[in-house]
Amino acid sequence: MSKALATYFATIQDMPDTEFKVEILEDGPVKKVAVNGKVYEVDYNVGGDTIHSLIMNQKSHGVQISNTGDSVYDVQHKQDYFQVRVINELMKMRQSHTQSVAAGRQVIVAPMPGVILKVYVKPGDEVTKGSPLCVLVAMKMENEIKSPNDGVIKEVYIQEEGKVAVNEKMIVIE
Repeated sequence: MSKALATYFATIQDMPDTEFKVEILEDGPVKKVAVNGKVYEVDYNVGGDTIHSLIMNQKSHGVQISNTGDSVYDVQHKQDYFQVRVINELMKMRQSHTQSVAAGRQVIVAPMPGVILKVYVKPGDEVTKGSPLCVLVAMKMENEIKSPNDGVIKEVYIQEEGKVAVNEKMIVIE
């Protein structure tokens, strides 16, 4: 198999424990794509903001794809509906690193510069892994920042409408 031009990882909401590795092997009018190692030739056209025509194995498929934010897409094909989360290799590495070191005191920092839209926690609040901590708006997209582990909020350095810089300390959890 040739070296991938780009690699993505996809999970479907109804199957959270199943991950699909999607590799773009050749770019051009017809793309060569590998999904979990199985290679497909894919031709597609965009017929509007959300309508895509995919041709795979000489069979045409009309698919509606809508970006709902935070790397999540609503996908509808005929009567089938899926909510798919797609991340690139860098985000996958960051998530793996965050999951492996999420123990003890956690300092939550801004992953990008932006404005705090909402703060859900205050010092003394108990949180569980995955609990929303705040919403950071960056590049017109709302990014929900979640707790990497269970713990108690020790410090909150942010406030609603406040600006943050990349890697600026926002919240401390113990």
